[in-house]
Amino acid sequence: MKRTIQINLAGTIFNIDDDAYEILRDYLNAVERQFMSSVEGREVISDLEMRMSELFTERLKPLRQVIAIDDVKEVLNILGAPDDIGGHREGAPRYSQSQSYSGRYDGGRRHRRMYRDGQDKSLGGVCSGLAYYFNTDPLLLRILFVVGLFMGFGFLLYLILWIALPVANTTEQIKEMKAGSNHF
Repeated sequence: MKRTIQINLAGTIFNIDDDAYEILRDYLNAVERQFMSSVEGREVISDLEMRMSELFTERLKPLRQVIAIDDVKEVLNILGAPDDIGGHREGAPRYSQSQSYSGRYDGGRRHRRMYRDGQDKSLGGVCSGLAYYFNTDPLLLRILFVVGLFMGFGFLLYLILWIALPVANTTEQIKEMKAGSNHF
């Protein structure tokens, strides 16, 4: 039997188990220490809590009403390290993974992954997804595929990529697709 705690994130009440609460509390304390002295710090913390509330709400189901440690780790993986939220300032204490959190957010570095972009698409989202991955303009890739079409291999390559690449549907998949790209 585990003890549960009731918390308020951005005006939404959640039940969270004790172990998950400790990890979440350490994370939020690290964020608060980082932004405590800045003018816009309260707004950053408020926005972060709002996003956490949305992510926790997505994970809870009608029959499951308690946030577990795995839920907290997944949300922290999506949000990244506190140092990456607004950039690390000199003299501000750093949050390390050894502080109760042993998940896999790799110090906030996002892993790029190739997806089809379901929102910015002309046909199947292949060129837009490739453009994010290779950090280039989607129009350039579309032109290359049209040239490839006339050379005889463009259609087959596009079709294979359309079948092979998954569509980025979730917030985490979209972040993985756009990680490191400059053309958001």
